[in-house]
Amino acid sequence: MAKGREKHQARVSAVAGLGRSLSRRARNHCEICGEGGSLKVIEVEPLFEEPDPERALMACARCEEGLGKKGPDAETMRFLETTIWSDTLPAQLAAVRLVRILAGQGTQWAVDALDGLYLDEQTEALLG
Repeated sequence: MAKGREKHQARVSAVAGLGRSLSRRARNHCEICGEGGSLKVIEVEPLFEEPDPERALMACARCEEGLGKKGPDAETMRFLETTIWSDTLPAQLAAVRLVRILAGQGTQWAVDALDGLYLDEQTEALLG
C-alpha cells in the first residue's frame, strides 16, 4: 500500500512540475475559459505513463469543478462553444467532453455546438 501512495505522490509532483511550461503556453490564463487568476495543472485522459504537457492544461477553479464529479454547469459554461475548436489538444478534449455531457442532459446550445463540430479521426479516437 505504501508503494502505491509513493507512486501517486510522485505523479502528483510530476504533474505540478508541468506548471511552468503550461503557464507559458496558456499565457497565465485558463485554457478552457480564458480567465486569469489562480490556475491549477489538470491532466486530461487518456494519460501517458509519465505526465506530459500534451495531456495536461491549466484550469481555473470553475473549470476544474466542471471537469470534476460535480460536472459542468450549462448556465456558466457557454464559453465551451468556442473552446471545442481550440488548437490546444488537451483544452479541446476537455471542452468536447464537457459539451457532450451537457448535450446528453438536453442543453440545447451544447447540442447545437456538437452538430457543427468536426473532429479528425485521431482526436475522436482520444475522446473514446
